[in-house]
Amino acid sequence: MPTPPPTRAARAARRRRVARRRRFVAIVVAVIIVVALAVGVMGFIRSLSERDRAGTAAAAAELTAGDEKAADSGAADADAALAPTTTAGFDTAAAADEALTTLADYSDAARATEDTLYAASERLRAATTPESAEAALAETQAAAAAVRADAEAYRGQLAAASAGTNTQPTGGDVAGQLAYLHQYVFDYNSAQWGDYNPYGGDCTNFASQGLIARGWQTDRSWYSDGGMWTASKPWIATAAMAAYFDRLGLQYSTQDDLDRVRVGDVGLFTWGETGGGMDHTMTVSKVEYVPGGPPKVFFISHNYDGEYRELTDALYVEHQDSTVRIYHIP
Repeated sequence: MPTPPPTRAARAARRRRVARRRRFVAIVVAVIIVVALAVGVMGFIRSLSERDRAGTAAAAAELTAGDEKAADSGAADADAALAPTTTAGFDTAAAADEALTTLADYSDAARATEDTLYAASERLRAATTPESAEAALAETQAAAAAVRADAEAYRGQLAAASAGTNTQPTGGDVAGQLAYLHQYVFDYNSAQWGDYNPYGGDCTNFASQGLIARGWQTDRSWYSDGGMWTASKPWIATAAMAAYFDRLGLQYSTQDDLDRVRVGDVGLFTWGETGGGMDHTMTVSKVEYVPGGPPKVFFISHNYDGEYRELTDALYVEHQDSTVRIYHIP
């Protein structure tokens, strides 16, 4: 028996099912396409990111290398800026300064030899080539040797000139003399030698102690048995000390001629305002070379307790129209 034709409702239902299947397939296909596109885009992005990272790493490496080179260059520049001026393998400024210490240690050399050394040291300091530095160094060393030789010769002349009258040892320990004076300039060694400040001043007593530390010996004219009022006049009084030095045959310079003064010499002062007579005793503690002018001389003493009392201040500022005899201790 033949199958009857589908009704209108059946045909409509079939069309709806076909349409639903087509929509489903279209959705699935669309999802697949979207997923595929997403995967492709992500891969593309990932590849770009990796290329960026590689480029960044390379750039960072280049920057780091550049920074290291710059740091090395900066450190080298800083080292060059901080390094002393060197020429021909040595520090010319330090060599010049070292040479100038000779002027302090041998200030009793003739002025002409001192000027020659100073000029040579300045040429050494200004040298800019290895050749000029080596030549200036040799010149400076020769000039320093000349200063030492002249000072030593002068000291020999002083000893020879007083050989017939000087009963004190020559030379002696000048460093020990100054070390003692610096030790007791403010903290008096009163227990051993007394303190004469209440009776007119302790300055000569203190200078005498320094000479003992240098190596001098007491004698029948110049002595102290320690303590108060056991000392002779030349030990504790300026004018009497001057007379004792004269009997020994010691030579002296004045404020007008300081060329031969050295550390350890003894200055005996007359203050202009006191009306005559010697007033104060001090020991030379430092002599500074002054280019183009007389040296600056400093003293250490009691009464006006101090280690570096400058000569011209003492003569013309602290006092008026004053004079000094600076006895050279051979």
